[in-house]
Amino acid sequence: MVKPMLDSVFRHGLRPAYIIDTHTHADHISGARELKSKTVAKLVMHEKAPSSFVDLRVRDGDRLQLGDLTIKFRYTPGHAKDLVSVLLLGKILTGDALLIGSCGRTDLLNGNATQQHHTLYGTLKSLPDTLEIWPGHDYKGRSHSVLGEEKKSNPKMQYDSEEEFVEYMDLENPKKLDPVYHLAEALKANMI
Repeated sequence: MVKPMLDSVFRHGLRPAYIIDTHTHADHISGARELKSKTVAKLVMHEKAPSSFVDLRVRDGDRLQLGDLTIKFRYTPGHAKDLVSVLLLGKILTGDALLIGSCGRTDLLNGNATQQHHTLYGTLKSLPDTLEIWPGHDYKGRSHSVLGEEKKSNPKMQYDSEEEFVEYMDLENPKKLDPVYHLAEALKANMI
């Protein structure tokens, strides 16, 4: 996963300054640590990220300036307690906070359905409808959507109350996964 990214960066003559990891991954391995080891870029994560490899810790509303580009961070927990979304040039990179037609699961280590509700219905619904959303991944191969469309058609953004949303998320993922196993995997792959 890291080699194709590096090949593309170097092929275009770019020098990465920052690696932004949107959250601690309990469900897959992040390449951020390996990318950091192969570049001079600084690893950026939320202040609640448990990783010891983070160079720059951000919180809601923080900004980074990269030439003429302003990068703004929004704290969007729920899928993970340290999840940040990244705003830039009419786009928001949502990690797993908001997916196309869905949102990140909340049954993994540090997931919380109530926080996910606040992220979707408070933080993200308050942003402009024209904002493009670029999730961390999509199971159907789509790259992006538009926030206004997600507000209208994403099933996870259609609940009338926080209680209904939390109940649905609990039914969708009825058992929390074994936290000992997932903590060990996340520590091994992403944090230490």
